[in-house]
Amino acid sequence: MNSLDEVTLNAFLAALMRQENSLPADLQNQLKEIGKTFSSNVGKLHALAKKYSLLEQEYMSARSALQDDGERFRSSAVLEADDSAEISNDKLMNFAVEVFNADDSVNFVKKAYTESSEIGQFLFQLRRQTSFMVKDAQNIPEEELWVWEDPTVWDSLERGLRQAQAGEVHDLGSFAQYADLEIDD
Repeated sequence: MNSLDEVTLNAFLAALMRQENSLPADLQNQLKEIGKTFSSNVGKLHALAKKYSLLEQEYMSARSALQDDGERFRSSAVLEADDSAEISNDKLMNFAVEVFNADDSVNFVKKAYTESSEIGQFLFQLRRQTSFMVKDAQNIPEEELWVWEDPTVWDSLERGLRQAQAGEVHDLGSFAQYADLEIDD
C-alpha cells in the first residue's frame, strides 16, 4: 500500500470512529462493495466519504491532520512508548476488510478501538494523531499524560470539547454565591 492509500485508509477509519450513529444503509452497502475488492479500491473511500456530510467532515479533518501535521507525532516522546501500536500493512488491510464488510462498520470499529489488542492500540494512536485537541504532542505536561493513555478519558474529553465548540452547552448560571463558602476536607 502506498503512502497516499495509507493516509486515505487511516483517515477513513478515524472518521468512522468519530461517527455518533451508524452509516445510512445505502452507504454501508457501498462500503461492503468496496470491501470485496478492497486492496485495489482504497481510493474509492475518498469518494464514498464525500457522499455523507457527517463522515466527510471527520474524514477531511483526519486526512488533513495525517498529511500536514503527521510530523508532530513522529518525534514525540509520548508516542515513543506506543511503538506497539505499529501494525503491518497486511493486518491493517485485513482489519479494514472486516470493518467494511461488517453490518455496522461504525460500531465494529468502535468496538475494536476499545479492546486492548494490537488493533485497539493502533486505533487509539490514530485517534490521537487525528484529533483537533493537540497541536504539539511534544509539549504535553507530565501531569496530563494520563489522558493520552486512557481511551475512555480521551473520548470523553474530545466529545465534550466538540460539544462546547458546537455550542451544545447548558448555562448553569453564576456560581459566584459559592465563592466564599468554606469547604470541609
